[in-house]
Amino acid sequence: MLAARPTAHGLRFAALVALVIALFGGALAAGPDKDALLLTLRSSTVFAPLAVVVGSAVLVAAMVPRTLLALVGGAIFGTWSGSAYVLLGVTAGATMAYVVGRFLGRGYVAMRLRGRLALIEAWVARHGVWAVVVSRMIPMIPFAVSNYAFGTTSVRARQFITGTILGALPATLAYAALGSATVHQNWLGTKIAGTAVVILGIGGTIGTYLVWRRHPRVSLTKVK
Repeated sequence: MLAARPTAHGLRFAALVALVIALFGGALAAGPDKDALLLTLRSSTVFAPLAVVVGSAVLVAAMVPRTLLALVGGAIFGTWSGSAYVLLGVTAGATMAYVVGRFLGRGYVAMRLRGRLALIEAWVARHGVWAVVVSRMIPMIPFAVSNYAFGTTSVRARQFITGTILGALPATLAYAALGSATVHQNWLGTKIAGTAVVILGIGGTIGTYLVWRRHPRVSLTKVK
């Protein structure tokens, strides 16, 4: 018997998976490094703030690490201005990826939710902003991949944007401070910012373990 023809939703989802894999592989193989970004921004001082915002948006959608962008933003503009520019760009880029994920993947995922995946989806939908914030603070989950993935869930755009800003803010500040302190050879500031980065990573890991240890069990108990 011939296999059923792929549905439109299935084809879109396949395109989304292919896009994410291609972008992720491209970012690993040929993503810009810190020195290249610094040189580019310093060569255009008049439009540098706009370049940071727009560039951060495009690069985040292309899966360049947001921590690298925050580091460069802090090195060029200082902790506070650099954080603001990068956070704006990162949020815009994350939203673009979310929209792509929504268009290509939501229909397929919604039709395929079963069992534990359906419970996780229900938890994510119920907690909205908090679910996005938690994901932003998990070191093991690539920020860029999660942007596309959230588009396939029932999390609303407003919740996604709010959660992204709240969740990305601490790390953006810490890495911008690290970039600023490093370029100005402020070794005390570098140590403080570096310690903050480590604490955020450890705290995010522990917090994530506690959240996911509790909530899936609660959901399963309620279903039973």
